[in-house]
Amino acid sequence: MLLNGKNWNPAGRKVKRIVMVSSVLLLSVVSLEACMSSSIEQERKVYTREATTEGNFRAKQQGHGLNGRLAKKLTEGFAAKHIKLMNNMFEDEGDGGMSYMYLLNGSARHIVKVHIYRDANIRAARMEEMYGERKENAVLENALGRTTIRSKGHVSFVYTASGGEKDVYEQDVMQVFQGVLHQIRENDILSNDMK
Repeated sequence: MLLNGKNWNPAGRKVKRIVMVSSVLLLSVVSLEACMSSSIEQERKVYTREATTEGNFRAKQQGHGLNGRLAKKLTEGFAAKHIKLMNNMFEDEGDGGMSYMYLLNGSARHIVKVHIYRDANIRAARMEEMYGERKENAVLENALGRTTIRSKGHVSFVYTASGGEKDVYEQDVMQVFQGVLHQIRENDILSNDMK
């Protein structure tokens, strides 16, 4: 006996082989379709300029460009005071405005916000809307904490300290704010010498 007592069924083997080949072929077609639709979507984004918009948004979010130089100077200023800017968050505020928020040394009681707008008038209007204050320099205090605003042109730095730790970083924060604001030009976010 050639098959040593095993039940050999050539038709069953053929069906299994056809099913296996069909499955592989079906998976290949589905994968190819997914790749093609992804490529078509990417191509559509290029022609509709959506890819450029997304790229610009990501660059702003990651702090590249002029905002990146500002963020770098701010980070360097705080590092010199042995303060870490942590938990960086980003928000597009509309009206051409961007906001960055940091926790000082990871503490939610000490928050630094950086607001950047297209011009000083928009910045002043947004500061009044958010904080009730249009002036470039202001201190707002209530039972929960103290908020200090320092601005120049179209950039505002806001420091909020809450709880019983209102004075822990105040002096260092104000020195960093003043140092970075001193380097800002009115007609550009930062001058070229801030590299």
